[in-house]
Amino acid sequence: MEKSINQRYVLTEPILPMLSGMLYSGKDLPLRRDVVFFVVESTDEAAKEAYIRKLREVAPLSDNRFLHILDVGMEPNYIFAVLKTFDGKPFIQELKGHRFTPEEAVSKVLELGEGLMDALEEGISGCSVHAANLWLNDDGQLKIINYWEKGTHTQRGAQGLGCLLYQILTRSESIPVSFDTMEHQLREALAAIPHAEQELLISTLRRVWNDQETLASFMLVLQGLRQDTAVRQDVSMPVWDRQVREKTEPESTYEEEEPVEEEEEAPPRRSLGRTGRKLLVGTAIACLGGAAAFVWLGKHQEEPSGQGTSPAQTEHHAPVQPPHHTYDIPAGPEVANDPNQKKAEDEIVIVPNLIGLQNDTAGKQAMAAGLHFEFAIEVNDREEGTVFKQEPAAHTQVPKGTEIKYWVSKGKQQ
Repeated sequence: MEKSINQRYVLTEPILPMLSGMLYSGKDLPLRRDVVFFVVESTDEAAKEAYIRKLREVAPLSDNRFLHILDVGMEPNYIFAVLKTFDGKPFIQELKGHRFTPEEAVSKVLELGEGLMDALEEGISGCSVHAANLWLNDDGQLKIINYWEKGTHTQRGAQGLGCLLYQILTRSESIPVSFDTMEHQLREALAAIPHAEQELLISTLRRVWNDQETLASFMLVLQGLRQDTAVRQDVSMPVWDRQVREKTEPESTYEEEEPVEEEEEAPPRRSLGRTGRKLLVGTAIACLGGAAAFVWLGKHQEEPSGQGTSPAQTEHHAPVQPPHHTYDIPAGPEVANDPNQKKAEDEIVIVPNLIGLQNDTAGKQAMAAGLHFEFAIEVNDREEGTVFKQEPAAHTQVPKGTEIKYWVSKGKQQ
């Protein structure tokens, strides 16, 4: 089949049916290039205009973990988005024929998760990471196809990434309705790897399934898994054994990883996303040692003993209206008697970027970084429940225990 659009584009053949439309291959005639079309059938003018607005809102995103939108348009019976094409195929078509090692699966899910976190900074959230919404490059990289529509709960955020990890490991096109079924299939898929690795992966995925992990905390776990895999390959250590030890030995030393908070422009590792986001994840681990990972995993939490003063924010803003909410980090095990342990007030941490996050996620990120926090709720154009401003600014270096503040949108003024 061939269908001409606006005397510029030609749709050649269907590639894959999507949840709300159809993916087609095609050509951009003036530029003589291959492209991919996402086509949604509709004759409702109001619905088409609303859909076009959604496409245009996300079109500026240029992250390489997403198929870039080159053009959008309307025809009498449908809407179309022109997407940049890449070598490869839809991942769902290749899923059963590709076998990835657990290390490769973790790395791919981690990379997509970093893309989701970077997209949050652009105000884009909730897109599906189900295998049916991914493109697999010939070089093995996964890209998100449709990122302007919201996925279901099991397709987006931490749970979406956890289910994707399950799909990759078991080469399954669907998601079970219960974790017990998922666990049985995971154990079969992981039968060839050591028992400790199986338990770490499965226990983490169970927490994700039960909504006991945020996107950011799940990312920290995956990053730890990948780092320990690199250690194993270098020194023949059993894979991820150190992660198991860290989860059971709170008094880890600070010499394992050197702080990197001063290296704002450090070279990226495996395309980790924006430098600021890398610092949020990587530096939090380095500055807090093993303790930060325990906070994310719901383990022991240290009580910071010092309060810092937040730097002044240069942005002018309207007076804060009530309600105000303040939360402290829960008390944890006593460490003052350890001469090798740094005092909390002597530690410097990096303020995480909370803009675009949901209120509960923002608070957990602040706590995981070793900070106190308070928030206020105000009228704002951002989606209700979303953080739109913070003080101090993201990536600022502050003493551990500093109180930061962020503002949460309660939606537009009616």
